[in-house]
Amino acid sequence: MFNSIIRLFTTVAPDFQVLWLASKDLFTANNPYINPYIFTGVGYPANTLLFYLPLTLFNSITAQNIFTLLSLVSIFISIYLIFKILNIKYNTFLFITITLLTFISFPTKFTLGMGQNNFLALVILLVSFYLYKSKKTIYAGLLLGLSISLKTIFIYFLLFYFIKKQWKVVASSVVIISLSILVVYLIRGNFNLYTYYLTEVLPPLFRFENREIYTNQGLSGFISRLISDIGIQKILTTILSIILVSYNTFVIYSKKNTNLIFSFTIITLLLIDSLAWQHHFVWLLFPFIVLFSYSIKVKDKFLITLAYILVSLNLPSSILFDNNVFLGTLILYGINIKYLK
Repeated sequence: MFNSIIRLFTTVAPDFQVLWLASKDLFTANNPYINPYIFTGVGYPANTLLFYLPLTLFNSITAQNIFTLLSLVSIFISIYLIFKILNIKYNTFLFITITLLTFISFPTKFTLGMGQNNFLALVILLVSFYLYKSKKTIYAGLLLGLSISLKTIFIYFLLFYFIKKQWKVVASSVVIISLSILVVYLIRGNFNLYTYYLTEVLPPLFRFENREIYTNQGLSGFISRLISDIGIQKILTTILSIILVSYNTFVIYSKKNTNLIFSFTIITLLLIDSLAWQHHFVWLLFPFIVLFSYSIKVKDKFLITLAYILVSLNLPSSILFDNNVFLGTLILYGINIKYLK
């Protein structure tokens, strides 16, 4: 594990380099979405690039190492926050065990190795949730807005607060998102980057071509690996996603256990995400700890252990193992429903 951590600071993290290079274009007339020096396209709106602007003060390797260090620190803080949220008395052995299980999980290695911002987005989301539970709703909304600005897909969590009628959280998060968009406008002097993003970058993300790739472990990837007809893929994925979101809405509205509801919302998001790459599944850190705490109480650890193994392994692509992360997440989904009752 220590050798892996050393490699994080000595090898190039390609996804970080993409966003670092793209953020440098904000203060120029260049369009970061068509930068010829970026090896893959930028899939985020321009306000996400604001988070990377301070790192452009450093050369690429130094900037990447700072980012990697922040991601590593975010893991420790996230676990500590979850302990606080669940009112788990701090235990050094338990903390170290969970940390080690997190580090050896392939989604963690994938996130850190590629230079993804998943752990940074997660820790901001968890601070927001902790503040919400502490009745500091405006601050919770501000942090939620920051997490959404960093990871656009987190806009889904507004559903949780909307159904809960937490209008201060919703309003303050919208204010932060709007301010981040305004900052980009002030830097560029126009909304051209957003126009380009909405018309050229976003539409392809909703297409169903190549969804069957192994690293896509959400519902759309699972269905695409089972069915070759794109039309049927689209219809079936849409119908099942609507059902999942509708049930998630029902759970938020009707159930009382906030921790289990938030856990369920995270799991649902990963299932319906049209491009749920393996590295996104580090967000299951919260559901795993929540559901494990309940499994300990009822002395039923088999399913949660099986879910961890399936989610954490990077198995060779084959007909049998193509969907291991999806199946592990589906098991978590079922466990979460069981404890919600």
